[in-house]
Amino acid sequence: MFGLSFNKVAGNSMFPRLKSGNFVLLSEHFDRRGLKAGDIIKLLHPRYGYIVKTLVGVDHAGRFWFKGENKQSVGIDDIGPIEASQIKSKVIFVLG
Repeated sequence: MFGLSFNKVAGNSMFPRLKSGNFVLLSEHFDRRGLKAGDIIKLLHPRYGYIVKTLVGVDHAGRFWFKGENKQSVGIDDIGPIEASQIKSKVIFVLG
């Protein structure tokens, strides 16, 4: 509704920033060109489906690179480059 949604965090791939059981408020309305390293983003990955990861940076080709916060999470190389169309929403608030 209004481009906002709540999702419950499942798993520890983003620990300690996000803990399993936290709720995140996501917005679909944001400027993808204004994203910066450290932003928490929900994206649609071709292998992993919908995942929430931290933006590491944008390369010279305009592709986005992400990582999990936990050492046990999927690594930046496993996630690979992400196109802007795969970025679905941005975490704007964490509850819990």
